[in-house]
Amino acid sequence: MRRLLFVLVLALGVGAAATLRNAIRQGASLSATRSADEATDGAFRDGLYQGELAATRGGAPRISGGRWAMDKNRESFAVGYEHGYTEFSNISSTTSHAINGAFRDGLFLGALAAKRGTQPHIATGRWAATQDRTSFKEGYQQGYAESSVLRSSAFNGLRRSE
Repeated sequence: MRRLLFVLVLALGVGAAATLRNAIRQGASLSATRSADEATDGAFRDGLYQGELAATRGGAPRISGGRWAMDKNRESFAVGYEHGYTEFSNISSTTSHAINGAFRDGLFLGALAAKRGTQPHIATGRWAATQDRTSFKEGYQQGYAESSVLRSSAFNGLRRSE
């Protein structure tokens, strides 16, 4: 009897977890505020994608309505673009830095310089775009500062224990 009850509870738990997982997946792909019409509208989805792309690249919002011939589709594209751009431009700076290669590169090199005990030397010439150079510099400064603090606290800990 206990085994049957255990199997039943386990099956219900697995079923609930699978249902929750599907709900989370569907919620991640389309927010609850979007209607089913928007989800199946090609112009809206195109605008959503173009807006996300512009926001992740750090570009200014430029809605090119000429991509669609009908006025209804142009409006739908513009609405999708605005949704995509605002959603992705509202990402916190930590999240955007986490996916930014220039920032991560600077973070690594700054930490490496601090661990080696060398003076900071921010060589941004390896990045062509101004935005990448700025991200690299921010990452380098953060990596150097964090590693310097860790290094000095570890050094002070060694001195105290002697």
